[in-house]
Amino acid sequence: MAAKLVAPAFSAAAMVAPDETAYDLFQLLRSSRSSRLPCLDQHLPGLLSPGHAVVLHGEANSGKSVLLRNVLAAQLLPVRCGGHGLPAVLIDAENQCDVWLLAKVLQERARAGDQLATTEAVTEALGRLLIFRPSEPLELLRQLQRLRQILRQNPTAGLLVIDSLSAWHSMSAAFPRSTGATLKECWRAVWRLMREACVAAVISHRDGQLEFSLELEAIHLGVGCCPKVVEEAEGDAPRGSQRECFYLAPWGKELDTTDPQSAQTFFVISPAGEVVSIPTLGLGDQLVAVEGP
Repeated sequence: MAAKLVAPAFSAAAMVAPDETAYDLFQLLRSSRSSRLPCLDQHLPGLLSPGHAVVLHGEANSGKSVLLRNVLAAQLLPVRCGGHGLPAVLIDAENQCDVWLLAKVLQERARAGDQLATTEAVTEALGRLLIFRPSEPLELLRQLQRLRQILRQNPTAGLLVIDSLSAWHSMSAAFPRSTGATLKECWRAVWRLMREACVAAVISHRDGQLEFSLELEAIHLGVGCCPKVVEEAEGDAPRGSQRECFYLAPWGKELDTTDPQSAQTFFVISPAGEVVSIPTLGLGDQLVAVEGP
């Protein structure tokens, strides 16, 4: 029987080790932190550092939510397992977050040796996550205001993840003066949180109504699907097996798989949901791009 994961309470006290001072914790929170994902860090080194913001633009099923789960894993996992061991806040605006998918990624990335140690690491990581699930833009705005108060009392959450801030696209199109104005204020509330609480923000956003996302001073990256890639045989995988590949590029740039010097990065997704960065998409020793979807 699989071990049941029980998430402990979200608190600042739980973050401070017995031999750690408040100053030590402050220095940790202010330090530069990467996402542990080369495909993301190449675009913004120290992605999870205080004050950094990334908006991932892309259509449905383009890999945005998978990237967000892996970013959360890097933030939440204990240092001994390769993470930063810091709390995070997830705003699940789409109401599609499956905690067990996140736990699967945490388990894959923890690699703590024996099963008990891995389960303890995953439980510890999930205990650092606070989740909000707004049902409408006005509730999201209220939750962001509540989060502002929470972070004043517990100034240890260094990362805010929102999936996604385009959840109410149809509502804002139908009611631009009410819903649209509220969503615009939500973007501004996120920006205020970043400045006041010194948090990093990673936000997914479907293309459309981009003027809202431009309210936030952030790196804007496009996420999408590439042509499939042919992989060399590895382990039990058959030679020539195909896996779907995804790309990250500065938003607005067209995909170009022929230019190795372009600002594009590529990744594939493992069966466990782990993002695996690949160095290039083109003729090479490991991967070969093929035409067609």
